Amino acid sequence: MKLFLFGFLALYVLDFLKTSTTYGSIIMPGNSTDEVVLVGYSSEWKQENVSCVKSKFTARDGEWVNRTLEFKLKYENTNQEEKYNIRIKVWKYRDVLELGKESWLKRWTNGSNEYLIRYYDNRSLVLSTFIQKIWVHEPCSFWVKTQYLNSISQLANETFTKLCRNATFVGYDVNACRDQFAG
Repeated sequence: MKLFLFGFLALYVLDFLKTSTTYGSIIMPGNSTDEVVLVGYSSEWKQENVSCVKSKFTARDGEWVNRTLEFKLKYENTNQEEKYNIRIKVWKYRDVLELGKESWLKRWTNGSNEYLIRYYDNRSLVLSTFIQKIWVHEPCSFWVKTQYLNSISQLANETFTKLCRNATFVGYDVNACRDQFAG
């Protein structure tokens, strides 16, 4: 019996190693080539003058993915479109998304360079700060691929509302957020 269990365990470990090492990078919204938009965040991350936050893929550079971070910034009753380059990397063996060393973004948002991936599927991604205490919900952001705005999974919604502090859905109005200078 012990030999059978040991053999089964050995097969399981070999199969696990085979599947975890042969599939390269983890692909999820954010490090895929799809456009993603911010549909929710913890209320303490709200920036009154910012709306229509989205990110577009530009290139892949080894483990890093180059993207734009675009948003509308309300300044003296006008919406000014802002666009910045960012780099992200999803760690292979940890549920961590790392931002490149864009210090302007960290200073502007009072954010971090590393975020915990709380949930992802082919359509959406929930990120939070690292868990400090298991009984305290951390602030989060909720990102969705643009083409799935009307079909967000129930599990993604529940993860956001149940695991994130003061979860606030803001949605994303494609028409209102259309690029001013897009052809």
